[in-house]
Amino acid sequence: MSFVQAAAVPRADDALYRRLLFATFLLGALVFYWGLGDIALLSFNEARRAIPAEGMFRSGDWLLPRLNGELYLAKPPLLYWLAAACSWLFGAANEWAVRLPSALAASLCVWVCYRYARKVFGPWPALFATQILIANAGFAVFARRAEIEMLLTTLCVGSLLAALHYIRDDGGRAWLRLSYALLGLAMLTKGPLVLLFVALPLFALALSSRSARHWQAFYDPLGWLVFLLVGLSWYAVVTWRLGWEVWFSIIEVDMVDKVLESAADPFYDYVIWIIGDFFPASLLLLVRPFRTVRRWWRDHDRKALLLAVAIPFVLYSLFSNKHAKYLLPIYPLLALLLGVRLAELLETGGARLRRMVLALGIALPALYALYFGLVESRIYEYRVAAFSPFTQWLRTAPPVPLYAYHSLDERLIYYAQRDIPVLDDARLQDLGAKRSDMMVLVESDDGEKVAALADCRLHTFTPYLKRKKSLEVFGFGTACEEAGR
Repeated sequence: MSFVQAAAVPRADDALYRRLLFATFLLGALVFYWGLGDIALLSFNEARRAIPAEGMFRSGDWLLPRLNGELYLAKPPLLYWLAAACSWLFGAANEWAVRLPSALAASLCVWVCYRYARKVFGPWPALFATQILIANAGFAVFARRAEIEMLLTTLCVGSLLAALHYIRDDGGRAWLRLSYALLGLAMLTKGPLVLLFVALPLFALALSSRSARHWQAFYDPLGWLVFLLVGLSWYAVVTWRLGWEVWFSIIEVDMVDKVLESAADPFYDYVIWIIGDFFPASLLLLVRPFRTVRRWWRDHDRKALLLAVAIPFVLYSLFSNKHAKYLLPIYPLLALLLGVRLAELLETGGARLRRMVLALGIALPALYALYFGLVESRIYEYRVAAFSPFTQWLRTAPPVPLYAYHSLDERLIYYAQRDIPVLDDARLQDLGAKRSDMMVLVESDDGEKVAALADCRLHTFTPYLKRKKSLEVFGFGTACEEAGR
């Protein structure tokens, strides 16, 4: 007797299942959208995505992203385009608008995974997988950030599941065309590394299965043409405009250095992050893992998901540079496997265990919703407290050039709504010796060094990024006179 057929648990079409499903999706909407724009940008990475989008919205140049006045081609522009479109829709490139593409992508990803799991594994595994994904720390955080990872995750997962639909013979070649088109959009989101999440697992699946349909999913000439037309379109236009050499430094810095840099992070980092992000569902991985993997390997649907999780995990673990967000595209696939595993374990569980699991499936997303809606903005208030006063102060600040000394958190560019060139020691001394009219932003650690050269201290913002850290503004030349009027 399967879990869904057990007498202690209602059938999939019963009222309890429908209520649990409705509550799960409602809580998911709260996790992704509640207070989405109520807190300032929480990282410089958010600023690196918001600034090009704001620039596109303001200037109308949607081809060449810019960051602080310089071309910023390290990442393709799909997220910038979507954020700029949301900004146009709402009339401003505010926090809500630039984060909305991530929230929408997370919602679509959850829905696609639920529909796939329900069709392939059944209603209860689909419900459990949905709850596990919504209550995943990493997934929930990036659903609310103006960063690339959530959009990338949705496109990669959508591409893979569309290909698996074709392999299962659930539809015609339209699924393949969709798969390759989504892969092309993923290419426009983060570049060629997206092939590790889709093409390489499909290749491994074809090798292990040795069936014609599996090979067709991996090697479809028209599909690859669709991928190239979509994924390389922006690259081709930029190359035509600026020449091949524009990509050389980007390939070296953004790809080669991350793979080969000498200071390697521990190889087990991703294990720790996955266990933490999926907790407590990650405990399911400890229940007879080898027996479960061997059994799943004999099932085509589960084997496909296993390969799509394992291959990127192993390859990214070999890279020197590691960040938890790099493996976010495998999170929905791992949630599907954990949802299936939970349903399997509950087949032999007692009524008490089942009631506890059903309760946790609602309680955990509810806790995440309360945290993001009510608690997060208070916890991190000290980190962003300076940005709103900084924006207000700039409206009445002296009309002179604004610089930053030594380093610059990109969020200041976003909230200043202007470029802020960064000065090194030689350039600062040169401008100071010329009695240039200017303002210079300085973090508190370097305050005394710049104070010796400046004519006045215009303003201090505390706290700034840290509780005991400040942002100081020093004036040079007429900036001090203007401020005193």
